[in-house]
Order: sequence, then structure tokens, then C-alpha cells
Amino acid sequence: MVTLRVVRHDRHEQVLAECQSAAIPARGEVLQLDTVNERGEPYRPSTLWRVVSVTLHVPSLASSKPANGAPLCVERVEVNVLPDVSLVPEFAAAAERILSESKM
Repeated sequence: MVTLRVVRHDRHEQVLAECQSAAIPARGEVLQLDTVNERGEPYRPSTLWRVVSVTLHVPSLASSKPANGAPLCVERVEVNVLPDVSLVPEFAAAAERILSESKM
């Protein structure tokens, strides 16, 4: 299990979600973020986000071993997302501009 952190990748980087996960999404996939109540039931509409980058925080060989004796491992994965423009065409131009800026 890793801590999966979902961050909105645009002018106002905002953490959208953070949870434990056994799965790591790939670039280009769509994440559906659900808001659930204490019983696990959805109470707001879900939102769809396109993954634009995935960063695995990997401990280098120079890292110290954890105090509890566990082996070094990936514990945190950060996923940057944008609203899924395939469902909202008016976001397409803005998303393309943001992605082209990030390539510079």
C-alpha cells in the first residue's frame, strides 16, 4: 500500500484527494473522485479527472533504513490531474495550453 495523493495541476495546485492505495494510475487514465459520507455512501456528484503525470517518491540507495527495520520502499505516489476534457469540450483549449507550458 502507498499513499496516493491526487493534485489538480493548473494555476492553483490543489490537493483533491489523499488515501491509501494498492493501485497506481497511469498517465492518460481517468480518475473518478467520489465524495462519501461516514457510511461510505456517495452524497455529492462524482468528478472525473485525467491523469497528466505520476510521480513515485523512491528512496535512493543513500537513504537510511527505517527505525522499525522495514525495507526501503515507495510509500508516496503523487498524481497530477486536470478536469477530463473529453467530457467537457470547452476545457480542451485551456488544458492543452497548461500541458504545453509544462513541457517547457
